[in-house]
Amino acid sequence: MINEGTIKLRDGRSLGYAQYGDLAGKPVFHFHGSGGSRLEHPLDESILIDLKIRLISADRPGHGLSDFQPDRKLLDWPDDVLQLADHLEIDTLYVLGWSAGGPYALACAYKLKERVLAGAIVSGFAPPDRPDPAEGFSLFPRLFMFSARHFHLLIKLFRKMAYSQVSGGKEIKIDGLINQDRNILDNPENYRLFMADIREGYRQGWQGIALDDIIINNPWGFSLVDIQIRIDIWQGERDQNVPLNHGKYQHEKIPNNRFTVVQNQAHLYLLSHWRDVLIALTG
Repeated sequence: MINEGTIKLRDGRSLGYAQYGDLAGKPVFHFHGSGGSRLEHPLDESILIDLKIRLISADRPGHGLSDFQPDRKLLDWPDDVLQLADHLEIDTLYVLGWSAGGPYALACAYKLKERVLAGAIVSGFAPPDRPDPAEGFSLFPRLFMFSARHFHLLIKLFRKMAYSQVSGGKEIKIDGLINQDRNILDNPENYRLFMADIREGYRQGWQGIALDDIIINNPWGFSLVDIQIRIDIWQGERDQNVPLNHGKYQHEKIPNNRFTVVQNQAHLYLLSHWRDVLIALTG
């Protein structure tokens, strides 16, 4: 890590961020996965130096160092990103969203088209108001999505229980993961980074994470067909957290995109393939 800090936004909230890699390099704003934080970055930071990339990873509201923002919407996030970019004196930028961070990257691509050069979505969710949004999900994710739309109290209860485990210092079990994801976290350094990322995400409690769940599982406020910049879509062939049909739908709707289905990979693909994604995004 090069540095981290907070800025004061116009509405008085604090926004936390960290920077990695080459401070004079091409700026890539990274948006973390569900329950994650600004600590998400390549385990091997020499990747960023080699590629001359300045990775800026920001905490969403209620995560890490960023203040909770009640009643926020998906399209509020680009305004925070714009203020951070101005603070860092960055005129044009790239956006990268992993998993639950995908919708936030797409929101920036839509709303900040004058500033965003291109975007990448890795294992990212598609809009929830598409036809048959539960296709490919097992029972629990289907119930989770339904609750996020109609029973917010259940989402809050789930995240409150998750917070009690994370804050209690319990290790996150990986036994239930499919082989491709478990193999990535079998690397002790990957696992330590993953755990630190999640613990920091829950630093303030569960409220910010629960609101994140609700936001991405309800209408986003814009259409994918209106995104004008190029979007790279990366999807693991065996992803069970975000099934392949999410990537296919984005590929069908975003006018300018490049769709890569990665064979024999699953949801945690980014953690071991940062270089490939970043080369394609900024090349």
